[in-house]
Amino acid sequence: MFFAARVALIFAVLAATAGVARGEDLSALFARMRERSGPVWHSNLTSVSHIDFGRESFDIHSEALGVRFASYDCQTNLCSGTYFDGERVYSININGTTLPESDSPDRFLRAERTVASLAFLDPAFTGTVDDRGITTIDGVSYHTFVVTNGDATPMKVFVDVRRAIVRYMSDVNGDQTIEYRDYRTVPGGFYLPFLVLRNGSVLERYDSRSSTSDAFTPPHGPKPVFRGAPLPVATDPNLSIPIFPCTLGGIATRCLLDSGNSGLSMSLELAEQLHAPSVGSFVVRGLGNYATEVVRGGNLEVGNATFPPANYVVLTDIHRFGYDVVLGADVLASTTIGLDPIHHEITFDARVPQRGTSVPLVFQNFVPVLMVQLGSLGTQLALDTGDESNINLAYGFYQAHPGLFDATESRSVAGVGGTSVELIGKIPDVRIGGIAMGSQTIGTTQTLHGTAFGHLGAAFLQHFNVVIDYAAQAVHFVPTPTPSPTP
Repeated sequence: MFFAARVALIFAVLAATAGVARGEDLSALFARMRERSGPVWHSNLTSVSHIDFGRESFDIHSEALGVRFASYDCQTNLCSGTYFDGERVYSININGTTLPESDSPDRFLRAERTVASLAFLDPAFTGTVDDRGITTIDGVSYHTFVVTNGDATPMKVFVDVRRAIVRYMSDVNGDQTIEYRDYRTVPGGFYLPFLVLRNGSVLERYDSRSSTSDAFTPPHGPKPVFRGAPLPVATDPNLSIPIFPCTLGGIATRCLLDSGNSGLSMSLELAEQLHAPSVGSFVVRGLGNYATEVVRGGNLEVGNATFPPANYVVLTDIHRFGYDVVLGADVLASTTIGLDPIHHEITFDARVPQRGTSVPLVFQNFVPVLMVQLGSLGTQLALDTGDESNINLAYGFYQAHPGLFDATESRSVAGVGGTSVELIGKIPDVRIGGIAMGSQTIGTTQTLHGTAFGHLGAAFLQHFNVVIDYAAQAVHFVPTPTPSPTP
C-alpha cells in the first residue's frame, strides 16, 4: 500500500511540474529509444510466466505483435485465454474459438498496448505525441509526453532519459499507473521489461521472453470443410431440441446443437467406445456441477460439413437423453446454422434470410445473449437451443421479480449435473426486437444459475425459422407459416 501511495504521489508531482524544463528533441530521444529497445512494434514477441495458485499451477503463454496480443492460461495440454485484436477483447476457449467479450472497443487497452509495444516509436505511427518536457524525481530525469492513438485513451509516458527506456505510463486522469522494471537483453536485439506493475501490484512477471519469425496468427477454433451446397439434415420430429445424426471419429451417433454449451462435449459411453485420449480436466456446470476429463475427438461429420479433431468435455450423464455429442460454441462460431421446425431440419452453412427480424447478440462465457422484454421488464436471456423450455428464468431472478408470473404447475426436469424442479405459468406479453409474441409459457428452475437471467429455449424457437449467425452477432427470426403451439 505504501508503494501504491508513493506512485500516486509521484504522478501528482509530475502532473504539477511537467514542462518545467525542456529536454532533447523528441526525434533525437526516439532515435535513442529505437536503438535501445530494438524494433519491438513490428516484432512477434512471445513470453512465458508461471503462477502457483493454491494447489493449482498455471503457465501463462502470450504472443504479441504491435497492439495485438493473445494470452493463454495453460494447465497440462489445455489452454484458454484472451485475445485483443487492437480494438476489442475476445475470450478464447480450450479449442481456440474466440468470441467478443463486449461490443465496445477497449480504448484503455489499446492505449496501453500502444505504449507497451512502443508503437509510438514506429516511423509510420499515425497518432500524436505531445511533448511535456523534463521532470526530475529522486535524481532521475524523465522526459514526459502524451501519446494518443486514434480514439484510444491518451496516455502519459515517462522515459528514463539516461537509459532511454519507458519507466512509467499513466492515463491522463492518473487512475491507472503502469510501471516497467527489470529490463533485460532478449535475443534478436531487444531490451524488454520482465516485471510489469499496475498501481503497485504485479501484473506480469515473465520467466522468459523471445522473438519469433513465425507470423502472428489470430486464434481461431475448428474450421469446417464443406462439400457442395448446404445440405439440410433431419432432426428428431418428436423433440423441440435439435437432435440429428452425425459421425464422430468414424462412429455414427446422434448430436445435439446446444448454444448453451461453451465448446464441444461427448458422452462417457462414446469416449470409451472411441478410446479417446485424455488431455486434461474440466468442471462442468449445468443444473449441478461435477469434475470430469477432456478428451481428444476425431473428425466430426454432419451434413455437408467436416470439422477437424478437437477437444471434447466428457459428460457422464447425457447418453440417457438420446444423444452422445453436444455441439456448442466451437461449431456455432465457425458457420451459420439454420433451424427449420416445420420440416424438422438443421442446416450448416445456412444462408442468412432476407426477411424477418434480426436481433443482436452479445456473448457471456461463450453463450449468446439477447434482450427480451417480459411484460414491462426488459432483461437479458441466453439463447439456448439445448433447453427444452419456452422461457426459463434463473431462480434468483424470479425471486427478485416475483410479480412476473404466477406459477400454476411444476414439473421435474433433468439436465447436465443433476435434476431440479421447474415452476411454470404464463406471461401475457413477450417482445424481442420488433417481434411481439403475446401470451407465452414461462417458468423458473430452482437450481438454474446459468448465463444471463435465464434462457430463451428451444420451445420458443419452434415459432420461427431461425438462423444463428455468431460472426454477425445476430440471430435471425422468420415466422413460420403455421406457428407451433407453445408447450
